[in-house]
Amino acid sequence: MKKSLLFLLFFSVLITGCGRKSNVKDVSPEEVMKLVNRGVLVIDVRTPEEFAAGHIKGAKNIDFMSRDFFGKIKKLNRNKPYIICSRDGRTGRVAAKVMESEGFKKLYNLDGGIISWAEKNYPVVNEK
Repeated sequence: MKKSLLFLLFFSVLITGCGRKSNVKDVSPEEVMKLVNRGVLVIDVRTPEEFAAGHIKGAKNIDFMSRDFFGKIKKLNRNKPYIICSRDGRTGRVAAKVMESEGFKKLYNLDGGIISWAEKNYPVVNEK
């Protein structure tokens, strides 16, 4: 757990200290619903276990803490928009900033994460 927190802290400081306009926008569950209905892909950055317990329909699971996170995001089109979803929005924001540093142009972070999504009674897919 300590390593994870240090990793997040390092990237937060590194990415937010750049002083340039960000391509990452925090959005509400309502805004995410509109984006999903327009076909924007959700990238869920939680663990596979968390993802299986409940996620947004059509979301792609790319675990931010996995060793192959960078390998998986490199396969994505950097010019397409993506919604980043985490448990409470904090890891999602960091993951989005990391993706921005890798050249992604349009990123949305689900403010409050899957918790805020579920609180609005929006649909969640369970795989358990």
